[in-house]
Amino acid sequence: MNIFMLLLGLMATMLSATQPLTSVETVGSGHLPVVMADAKGTFHLVYGQDSTIYYATTNNPSSTFTKPVAVAILPNLVAGAKRGPQVVVAGQYVVITAVDRMGDIYAYSLDRLKGKWSSAVRVNDRPAVAKEGFQAIAGTSEGVVHSVWLDLRGNNHNKIVGSTSHDGGRSWSPNQIIYQSPDGSVCECCKVSIAAQGNDVYIQFRNWLGGSRDLYLAHSTDGGLTYPSPQKLGLGTWKLNGCPMDGGAVVLSSIGQPVTAWRRENTLYTCIPGHAESSIGTGKNITVAAGNKGAVYAWDEENAVWVKPVNGPTVAMGKGQMPSLAVTGQTALCAWEVNGQILVATVKLNSQ
Repeated sequence: MNIFMLLLGLMATMLSATQPLTSVETVGSGHLPVVMADAKGTFHLVYGQDSTIYYATTNNPSSTFTKPVAVAILPNLVAGAKRGPQVVVAGQYVVITAVDRMGDIYAYSLDRLKGKWSSAVRVNDRPAVAKEGFQAIAGTSEGVVHSVWLDLRGNNHNKIVGSTSHDGGRSWSPNQIIYQSPDGSVCECCKVSIAAQGNDVYIQFRNWLGGSRDLYLAHSTDGGLTYPSPQKLGLGTWKLNGCPMDGGAVVLSSIGQPVTAWRRENTLYTCIPGHAESSIGTGKNITVAAGNKGAVYAWDEENAVWVKPVNGPTVAMGKGQMPSLAVTGQTALCAWEVNGQILVATVKLNSQ
């Protein structure tokens, strides 16, 4: 046994005593799980397996998820390297988006009042432009859904493009170029992230300027109609002749403040726009969820998944990678992938 695994086991034992970790549940076979929590405390989970998109829920984080439902079959579904299906709740709708290897993004909408999923609707209005497969969505309580992705249209260079749905994902606005790098392309293999509340929409992406691969944040105050020049996050920079394939995440706090999480070299950072970054730890694939008492972070390092509340100790979740995170009340639920299986477990958060 190497020294890292020995320390991992020791830390898991110590930290579990202070931050109770539920038993790990296997939801099913698949890749790239994404979990989110709605305003009523229900967790929604989506993931891909071969060409099938699966969806499951739980109303009680201490109980098991429902049996995963096959929402749709999307031939040549992309579900690797954080390119998997995404899910949001927007008013009465649950919306899932997914991309195929041709570079087309499709939306599927569940009207929770009727209990029926819609057929696929293509989000990108030019075919085969999302070939990198990185896309994200955010929903609002008014039933509005914002989508953003890396797009090759026009000059075959990746740029940030978005679209908005005002009917729960059943139709989409003409696509809008939100940002294109003056140096040619944004970072071509890093996921984009998006968060929205009311008319505020925040998009986080890794740029490529002057040889640096730094994180930027674009902010719309008119519901995604316009985006002023994006703002660089943090004070440091990362000169890199290549793509780290790690884009981080952005969420909104209980007061609507954007909280960002991202990686530079092997260090994980968080920051509020306009302020210096703070180190969280080391690793990759960091994500963040907003709780009533502050942000909660999850990441993987050396094939192990970790969860850290902003005001609590780091918790070892177990073997795996590519975590996703959601919070409701005093409970954080983490979903991750290991050996082609989707695992979930919850962590009780400090109430102080």
